Amino acid sequence: MWRMKRLRRLVNRIPLRWRLTLISLGVLALLLSALGLVILFTAEQALLSNEAVALRNEARLAADGIKGHPFFLASPPGPPQGSLPPDFNVPATILVEKLASASVNATVLSLNDQVIVSGNELVGSNFPLTPLPVTLKATLIQQTLANDAQGSSYLIARDVRGNRQLVVLMPVVSQHQTIAILQLNTPTAPYDDYITTLRLILLIGVLGALSFAITLTFPLIGAALHPLVVMERTSRRIANVNLSLRLDTPVTDDEIGHLAVSFNWMVAQLEAAFKRQKQFVADVSHELRTPLTALSGSLEMLLIGADQGDVQASRRLMRNMYAEVQRMHRLVEDLLALTRLDEGKMVLRVDTIDVRPVIEKVYDQAQQLAHGQEIRYEVAADILPVRADVDRLQQVLLNIADNALKFTPSEGLVELSAYNEGQAAVIIKIHDTGKGIPPDALPHVFDRFYRADPARTRQLQSATGNGLGLALAKELIEAQGGTISIDSVQGEGTTVMVKLKAA
Repeated sequence: MWRMKRLRRLVNRIPLRWRLTLISLGVLALLLSALGLVILFTAEQALLSNEAVALRNEARLAADGIKGHPFFLASPPGPPQGSLPPDFNVPATILVEKLASASVNATVLSLNDQVIVSGNELVGSNFPLTPLPVTLKATLIQQTLANDAQGSSYLIARDVRGNRQLVVLMPVVSQHQTIAILQLNTPTAPYDDYITTLRLILLIGVLGALSFAITLTFPLIGAALHPLVVMERTSRRIANVNLSLRLDTPVTDDEIGHLAVSFNWMVAQLEAAFKRQKQFVADVSHELRTPLTALSGSLEMLLIGADQGDVQASRRLMRNMYAEVQRMHRLVEDLLALTRLDEGKMVLRVDTIDVRPVIEKVYDQAQQLAHGQEIRYEVAADILPVRADVDRLQQVLLNIADNALKFTPSEGLVELSAYNEGQAAVIIKIHDTGKGIPPDALPHVFDRFYRADPARTRQLQSATGNGLGLALAKELIEAQGGTISIDSVQGEGTTVMVKLKAA
């Protein structure tokens, strides 16, 4: 196991370019080697099979040329065995003399594996260079003849000197009975030499192909991996807090091109996240600075005795301090809720609810927050139940109503309404007749800490806001499977629309 881990670590240290090159060349070498082996095996089998067929045809022609002797050479396995005719030696000798040559040895064997006539044993043989005979076991001869149904098989055996020879066996048939076996053997040296030459040619060809592949593969892989090298260099520069950099997207629509697009998208998200983080820290610092400054001033006045023992003045300072503490408390609560939503840790008790009592409760609470504005509400008689968290929905609607009251003059109107959108959703609208939102600020109203006024000035009644209300409302509504949108005309009013799925 530790050896495998060590090998993996060693392989992982090799550059990717070399790994891909080695893998490509390894696969190519394996394929070429397999192809070479197939060619060698096929060539050798074809040569030996052709030689075996030639020997069989030559033997049949020689047997047909012997006149006055009623026997022939059959294709294995041959007819049933019979007895050997008494005058068989003469035609057998003639057959062996016709077949024996400097490259072929012929032997006639009896059915009990005894040599009747052999090309090497003929008295006065004209072929002293006849190949040495090959001795086969009787069981191997019988098995070969029994399994060679088509009469096309052959054996590879070695003679007494250890040389390889091709052996062909043919039954000798007379009177519809097998009386003997003709064995022909010829050296395979010419074919072995040819296969050796072919093997050398294939080896040189494989090495040449691999050399050519190395020449082409390494630069091609280098060119293919060049975008990755650029990505690596760019990522180093981006790591040095230069998030404005982007990769040049390759023109090819492949995996590397897709990776470059995804990389640029990731960096853009990181850049936006860093900007949001910086803005978040700045906004939180600003929001906390104001109440802390007010608290510090009030405490300082109490410490130096600026109230001069006036109980009413002391209480007024304390009320102001309590209001600032409550403001910071709301800010922390909103931040904590947004953080839980971002992390997916906020638990929502989503259930089937009726929005009518929720709107009625928000209407009652809004009456307490109003400073002269007229507040109305209207709920459709056939309003459908929705899937929502009743407490969070009430929090969102009250937050929106509070915003509407803050930016609506005392003679203005705030109206809550709810109606069905077909059978699939319920729409809750909060409309006011306030001063409205500038068009350029409208796309950003749901951003955290966003305020349309760059100087962060607000009306007196909205001084306690922290710029998180609409952002939190959006997160809560979307967490319940709904949507929220806002429409506003500057100088005429604003409408916030919450859309929830019907149960």
